[in-house]
Amino acid sequence: MIHIKNFKIGAPKTPEQIKLRNKHNAMFLFSADGTEWYGCQKDFSVDTIKIAYDDKGIIRSIAANKDVSTLWPAGMNVAEVADTTANRRVDISGGWVFDGKKIDKRVYTPEEHQEQARTEQRARIAAAAKMIAPLQDAVDLDMASEAERALLDEWKRYRVMLSRLDFSDALKINWPAVPHA
Repeated sequence: MIHIKNFKIGAPKTPEQIKLRNKHNAMFLFSADGTEWYGCQKDFSVDTIKIAYDDKGIIRSIAANKDVSTLWPAGMNVAEVADTTANRRVDISGGWVFDGKKIDKRVYTPEEHQEQARTEQRARIAAAAKMIAPLQDAVDLDMASEAERALLDEWKRYRVMLSRLDFSDALKINWPAVPHA
């Protein structure tokens, strides 16, 4: 199985590459060992899954229909893996890693879990703000019903509870319940 590391954009090296760059504005990738991307594609097997992964091993791209030419691995590494049921379940969500030999589910660090929770918190606060704005307008204009006033209070309480969450153990966050209309 082929495994090529650290592709970077580089200047064309051969007269043919220079001609392609000048005629078609082609860009070239070269690996750490000098392998040129377009030239090495013929060496990949037709019946394997091709992946591109970053320097942390996180899978960022998967070749469409096993066609390695559908990848553009600038700043990444490329490997081919066996076409197995387990490998076909992989996606590019960031939840899979390649260790140089096999693909595994990604194990997140506590800091990564905290950042994921903070991202979720920001999304929930933004959603709450969208619900609060028209309700607040109705109250400000003295157009709100009692039900709308009560709902506004619930959404504001929810937003405050979100802002006070403790992220020290992101896996044990007790997210507040979303208010219902």
